[in-house]
Amino acid sequence: MNTAFDMLGVVSPGRESWRFKVRVLRLWTTSSFLQPEVVNTLEMVLIDEKGVKIHASVRRQLLYLFQSKISEGNVYKMSYFTVSPASGFYRTTPHPYKLVFQLKTKVQVSESNKIDLYGLSLTKISDIHSEVAAPEFLVDVIGVITGMSADREYIRDGKVVKMIVFELTDQSGKCECALFGDYVHSLQSMLGKAHNGLPVVVVQFAKIKTFRGSISIQNIINATRLFVNPAIEEADALKNGIAANGIETPSTIPLLGARAKPSYEEDFLLNYPKITIAELVEKAEDGVYVVCAVVDGLVEGEDWWYPACNCHRSVVADSGAYYCKVCVKHVYQMFPRYKVKFRVADSTGNAVFVVFDSDMRLLIHKDCSDVVAAFKPESSIEYPTDFKLLKGMRLLFKVEKVTNAFEQFDVSYKVKRVCNELSTIEAFVVPEVTNSPTRVLSSGFSESEDESDMEHEFVEDSLNRDIVVQGDGGAGCAGSLEAVHFKDSVVDSAGEVISLDDDSDAGITEFVSAASKLAKDAKLFAVKRNLSSAFAECNDVGESSNPSKCLKTKED
Repeated sequence: MNTAFDMLGVVSPGRESWRFKVRVLRLWTTSSFLQPEVVNTLEMVLIDEKGVKIHASVRRQLLYLFQSKISEGNVYKMSYFTVSPASGFYRTTPHPYKLVFQLKTKVQVSESNKIDLYGLSLTKISDIHSEVAAPEFLVDVIGVITGMSADREYIRDGKVVKMIVFELTDQSGKCECALFGDYVHSLQSMLGKAHNGLPVVVVQFAKIKTFRGSISIQNIINATRLFVNPAIEEADALKNGIAANGIETPSTIPLLGARAKPSYEEDFLLNYPKITIAELVEKAEDGVYVVCAVVDGLVEGEDWWYPACNCHRSVVADSGAYYCKVCVKHVYQMFPRYKVKFRVADSTGNAVFVVFDSDMRLLIHKDCSDVVAAFKPESSIEYPTDFKLLKGMRLLFKVEKVTNAFEQFDVSYKVKRVCNELSTIEAFVVPEVTNSPTRVLSSGFSESEDESDMEHEFVEDSLNRDIVVQGDGGAGCAGSLEAVHFKDSVVDSAGEVISLDDDSDAGITEFVSAASKLAKDAKLFAVKRNLSSAFAECNDVGESSNPSKCLKTKED
């Protein structure tokens, strides 16, 4: 061993006269936050002959000196660095320090067959699921691809970005991996050249992603590396180990489809008890029930959207940012999501149903961010006009009844899914109840409608938008968008795959129908409530439906 060179394992602050012989294991650039087209830094991971790795950075002012001199995979003699503590999330190595290039840093091409070409530090999939692997560090994972989704597209910052999800299996378990952007084409190209059974894939420098309790891995743009059937001992050992443990693997990669949601018929006619509003109010048992009711109006004086984290849970303004209690961290982006309180009625009574983001988009065909941006509250207008157009709609609601401490003050029901498909609504029959509501006035009485004027309407998805907080992050309450601006973001239907556990809706439909009159002497169970306490920590539990053709009644 050449003792003239320092080993990366002994690097510590207080000295600049370091001399290393290292291989550039990974090399990439980062962009300026305000000017994405401008290169801000040159980042790299270095490895020495002992297999120790360290992160190194070249700041923008020195790019002209080093960017053309350094190539990924090559070995160099490097000297003179500043040493700084390594910190933050998604660190490339567990080394406590990183190297910072200086004006006097020297770089000279060299050779060495003692320095590893791959520099893998493999993590078992079981360690990822059991959280033994720390999420602040990027991980290297090897596995056999045992499933793959079709590639999809979503919109980000006005650009179309591809995404794909595949399943990795090692001897300890299975885990999903999501790839974005150019990584999709790279993987598909490498798989096209792979033969002889299921391919072994190495994902190096991947981040661990936890979303609503589900753990997966994802690529980091520009930093992650992919290998398919690499010529390394670990790949051979993996295949032999899987065979020895009797784990069955098909000869071709199975297609992973999107999680199938129950059909309208299953969800609203077969899977859950069908009851009236009066029965729902009187039910002693918690559970999920299906109710057919007409939208009677909106609960006055209530917020109709809430600021949400990327996990869809509510956030609160704190210290110039937003704090998410679920993610247990501060975030600098918040997303407006619907949480609308409707008064609904049937022939037996009325109640308040809380409808969330995906179902509201289904009903009004607009993203919450667009409605919030366009809404200009006046003294006489509490809600957007789009909401008031929903009055009189007859819908099926899959609602959740949960007994809680607020029930005596706030008897309301979270809507898990809305159905506006005409055939399903017409097939809905509550046992021993023959009355079906029509358009219900605020008094609780019905108004006859003419069903002769019907038109088919099909509306496609619309894009969602992010709200990016600027300044002190004070814009967090409904009706105010000071200090925020919008940017294009992932549509919620794509978010399902991006987050790997998002129940967002992909289809948008609308329907209005009418039937027999409400009896004027019907007993009404009025339910008054205040949601401000019970839903201070509101969570979007809305489910979604698939696109379908639907009917809409024109009003005279």
